[in-house]
Amino acid sequence: MASEADTSKPSSQEMLFPDLVSNYQEGRDELNLAEFPISAIGNRLDPSVKTILFQDVAFDKATGETVTRKLTITASDEYGLPTAPDDEILLGLLQLSRIQNFAGPTVTFTPYQLLRILGWSINTNNYRRLKESINRWLGVTLYYDNAWRDKKTGQWVDRNFHFLEQVEFYKQGQESALAPDGYSAVKWNEFVFRNFREGNLKILDFHFYRALEGGITKRLFRFLDKRFYMRTRLSFDLEAFACEKIGLTRPMKMAPSGRPKTDLAQIKRRLLKAIQELESAGYIKPMELSERFTKDSVGKWEVHFEKQIPEQEQATLAIEVDELTPLEGRLIGHGITRSQARKLVSEYDDARIEVQLDALEFLLVRGGESAPTNRGGWLVKAIEENYSLPRGFKSSAQLAEENRQKAEKAKERQDAAQRRKAEEEEQRARASADWEKNQNRIQEYLDSLSQEKRMELEIAALNASPIARGQISLRLRQSIIDHYVLDILDGRSAAE
Repeated sequence: MASEADTSKPSSQEMLFPDLVSNYQEGRDELNLAEFPISAIGNRLDPSVKTILFQDVAFDKATGETVTRKLTITASDEYGLPTAPDDEILLGLLQLSRIQNFAGPTVTFTPYQLLRILGWSINTNNYRRLKESINRWLGVTLYYDNAWRDKKTGQWVDRNFHFLEQVEFYKQGQESALAPDGYSAVKWNEFVFRNFREGNLKILDFHFYRALEGGITKRLFRFLDKRFYMRTRLSFDLEAFACEKIGLTRPMKMAPSGRPKTDLAQIKRRLLKAIQELESAGYIKPMELSERFTKDSVGKWEVHFEKQIPEQEQATLAIEVDELTPLEGRLIGHGITRSQARKLVSEYDDARIEVQLDALEFLLVRGGESAPTNRGGWLVKAIEENYSLPRGFKSSAQLAEENRQKAEKAKERQDAAQRRKAEEEEQRARASADWEKNQNRIQEYLDSLSQEKRMELEIAALNASPIARGQISLRLRQSIIDHYVLDILDGRSAAE
């Protein structure tokens, strides 16, 4: 029996499609995981850092409102925060779950199978990396504030969870509760698995994804692949895109004013290699740098992408939308035709359209000569040319930023007040300790005097003090004498 079991092992390692790397193409990506990064870019992190934060401000088409979305990721002390390879491994587990038809929250696998689907080399180091990564995900907690899209309601909601609830690695001769002999197993969090089963997924060309080299490139591809749905051109605020969507750390430099500011030139350099890899792979259209990165009329840098459509698909490509989105509805409400509204939404970023809509409505409320009479015509031109914002206008994003800055300043004032209070308490404590030491010196000096000399000293101290006239308390009398003696001891006054 033992020999039969031994001969069956190699075939069990290859049962999950021998040509999996070359043939597995129509993968899946979870929509929320494509929207926000769930790991830092890179292979290593400072082990002392246990939390990373991503946030943005977005227009919610379902509610017609602007919402601030935030994702906080915390790590265990033992394994730390996830990095780019960990993100790949989690995506690989999702593919295995899909291949197993999402039959249950438990995914059974061998390290060989997981490495095959990821396209990684079959070696001891990668086996070890898989185990460390899965243990790391077990200790990672994610806090989504208005940042998890609920498929049923279509709204951004709060969700806090771990991706993995249970992990078992195969050990020879040890019975497993989750997997058959020879297999390891992970168990998805119930909420996460239910999200998979309800279809909150998108198709991901996993063969293409595997062929990409850089961690930034892979993250860029996943995000753009989600956002290219129903449109072929995209524009984003450069800093927010790079740091909050791709996951780059925010590089800082000193401005001429002496204050630190984001080094956007360094951000461009870090993005450029990934962009060029996607250009070479034929996923996005090549652009000159002056077209890829542009500065708008208010000094904000933007980054632009256009999807490369294969020639055989260009003839059949058509964007048909039967239902109006809230953004299209707002545009039509100001006199723009349905076809114009669809064209604008497909060609320009939502944030750009929203801010010009808000600016138009601001001008209409204010009235006067600056209020456009041809609202539709003004709005189309404003969006296409990215008009400067009217004097006094503040967008929702600006108001949110101002509130954030006010909160930071209030926190700084509170911290400063607490520091002053602590310093004052420390000074009082030092003064009290010093006075206590001086009391011992004063008492020793007084004790060294004869009764007659001590009486003469006390009379001299009281005569020398301008506040010792008339009737005074015993406590004040003693304080005057103590300070008089202290001046003698410290050489500020000569003993009589």
